[in-house]
Amino acid sequence: MIKINLLRPEKKEVAAGSGTTVGFVEEAKPSKLSVPALVAAIAISVAAIGGLYFLQSSKLSFEKKQLEERMLRKAELEKILAKLTEIETTKKELDNKIKIIGDLKMRQKDAVYMMDRMSRCLPEWVWLTNLSFSGGAVAISGKALSNNLIADLINNLQNSNSFTNVQLTSTVRRREAGIDIFEFRVSCVFVRQPDLNKVV
Repeated sequence: MIKINLLRPEKKEVAAGSGTTVGFVEEAKPSKLSVPALVAAIAISVAAIGGLYFLQSSKLSFEKKQLEERMLRKAELEKILAKLTEIETTKKELDNKIKIIGDLKMRQKDAVYMMDRMSRCLPEWVWLTNLSFSGGAVAISGKALSNNLIADLINNLQNSNSFTNVQLTSTVRRREAGIDIFEFRVSCVFVRQPDLNKVV
């Protein structure tokens, strides 16, 4: 039978069947975990966590700074884009104005040239009371001392290189101050000259 004495672990006696007694001294086992090693492990863990926190904090600060810089850059680029859009709109407006001015200059030249050619086609004793010019179409109202003079006007317009499709639309005989006056209306189309299309 084996007996264990819990009060005195230094000595243990075991009785053998032969009557002999065996005794030995059991030394106390030292603890495997020492306090300095535990403190060092905790210190290393805290240092590692602190270093990781510092790295993450630095990275977060860097990312925030980059985000702020990019937001500022974006705002600057949006201002530049708005300015470019405004410049483009102004350019289109100026182009339209230049085109309108060019058209007006061309029409002015057309009108001056047309009036010059018209005055060359007028016979003596024929005068104009009204003349309208729009899109190349010319409408003439006037007076003459005879139908022959009106016919001469029509022939002159037809023979010129400046008017086509000349038509007498109406003629009325009236008496003014004891003289027979023939009122007439003529329509025709003005032929624009090639050199008049160039705006100088």
